[in-house]
Amino acid sequence: MKVLIIPPEYPSQQNKHAYAFVHARAKIYLANGLNTQVFVPSRTSLHNYCYEGVSIHKGSYELLREVIQEFDPDVIAVHAPSPNMLIRLQSFRRPVVVWIHGAEVLLTTFHHYIPSFGIKNSIDKLYSLVCDTYRNLALRRALQKVNAIVYVSKWMEKASEKYLLIKHPHSFVIPNPVDTDLFKPFTTSITKKEIAGISVRALEWKYGVDIAVKAFANSGVKLTIIGRGSLEKYLRKLAKLCNANVEFITEGVEHQKLPTIYNNYMFFVAPSRTEAQGVAMCEAMACGLPIVATNVGGIPEFVIDEYNGLLVPPNDPLSLRLAVMRILKNDTIYNVLSENARRFAVNNLSHRIIFQKELRVFKIAI
Repeated sequence: MKVLIIPPEYPSQQNKHAYAFVHARAKIYLANGLNTQVFVPSRTSLHNYCYEGVSIHKGSYELLREVIQEFDPDVIAVHAPSPNMLIRLQSFRRPVVVWIHGAEVLLTTFHHYIPSFGIKNSIDKLYSLVCDTYRNLALRRALQKVNAIVYVSKWMEKASEKYLLIKHPHSFVIPNPVDTDLFKPFTTSITKKEIAGISVRALEWKYGVDIAVKAFANSGVKLTIIGRGSLEKYLRKLAKLCNANVEFITEGVEHQKLPTIYNNYMFFVAPSRTEAQGVAMCEAMACGLPIVATNVGGIPEFVIDEYNGLLVPPNDPLSLRLAVMRILKNDTIYNVLSENARRFAVNNLSHRIIFQKELRVFKIAI
């Protein structure tokens, strides 16, 4: 089977984090015998490159036509689709499966994509509400023509159906996969780990990094935050003001190196205001890290309170801090959460399980 994947962005040597979860999926397809290529739409860049064994074409819609004619895919997998892309794909008369991850459907005004402070942000919220509404009207029409839609969580499915006013006859809920052979515990001894937590996420408002910074103010426990984003300057200033025991790492980290990094820490923090799934969180879970996360969006579908992590209310630094202290002060609780975190990831998010589910969707679409 030939699969052409179309995401808005894709990892490269210059930007290793762009839609890394799509790249992980492409490698899984290739490892399981699917002939897979990637096309990334771009008005300014026209070139082909290879990244970790995956062939990527980047360019205009004219190049897309050439790629489809030459590669002749059996199915086209579109991640985070734009209405314009889906409309153009109709002319090729190929089966199209769409993945909905979040930002391409959610109304940014209501889902904390824009900070709540500042006059400019207030204006941006009003403007985005108009733009997002118009986009969803166009997306609704375009999605009626695709062969299947995959949502990464039940919450994402409900939110999409709410905003798009459409329930596709071939809808599936399939989380983003985790390579549980790559992401796994290296040791079962917590004494070998630093008494510290980690959070891997973009430094944007929706991911609640500011909440984590406040939770670790004047704390004897360290939190390392790996990521970059528009709020870096604000968050560094906030950490200094709060005397937070927080380290920021904004350099790009290769995906293959994350398991080693996770295994140096004791827990993972996901303080999001909005989250459809949380791929980094799930990968940390596969490494046996208990999760301390906010009870928002699709997170409760993956973090089961008192089973593989602890859920806390959103926008509540104190509750987050207390949850962290609870798992660190009780070895029994920590070990149970750690074992269950790994078990949940293997049983529900493993690349083997997710691949079979996605392969079934492709066959239905074809």
